[in-house]
Amino acid sequence: ILLFYLGGGALVDPDVCDISVGAAVALGVGVLIGGWIVYDLLMLSPLGKNEKAFAVVAYILLVGVSYGLTRYLSARAAYIHVGAMMGTIMAANVWMRILPAQKKMIAAINAGQKPDDRLSAQAKLRSKQNTFMAVPLVFLMISNHFPGVTYGDRYNWAILAVLILVGWVAAKFIRRA
Repeated sequence: ILLFYLGGGALVDPDVCDISVGAAVALGVGVLIGGWIVYDLLMLSPLGKNEKAFAVVAYILLVGVSYGLTRYLSARAAYIHVGAMMGTIMAANVWMRILPAQKKMIAAINAGQKPDDRLSAQAKLRSKQNTFMAVPLVFLMISNHFPGVTYGDRYNWAILAVLILVGWVAAKFIRRA
């Protein structure tokens, strides 16, 4: 918040786009909030029931957001915002979907009733997706230490897309262990 939203200098790069700090802040905050809304609506839609199709659509959307942000914000700010969007989705998953489902299941057990299987399936899937977002998020955090080969490169959005994909592959191996 201090570096990007209150200072503004690190958020805007005049060589990338002639955007005001206020508009850049609105874009950044909008991506964080809008990212959760789009993700959650997709998860609640029929697409959310098909993990592979959801992953393809989510990846395309992440690449689109990455490309778009690198056209309006500074490259470092774009990387940070993609990571912050995934982190926001992960936190919202826990607070708005996983924990409420868990509380309802515990209440059902305490009442001597069988918990709703849909709640446990939903919580499990959201938890699994959090794992798949956590690994690319770590890669994005590390990328700030290597600007020459990540956000500082001309094709920074494509490198970001590769980092996300590699993170998903790594998460798949981690989940198997």
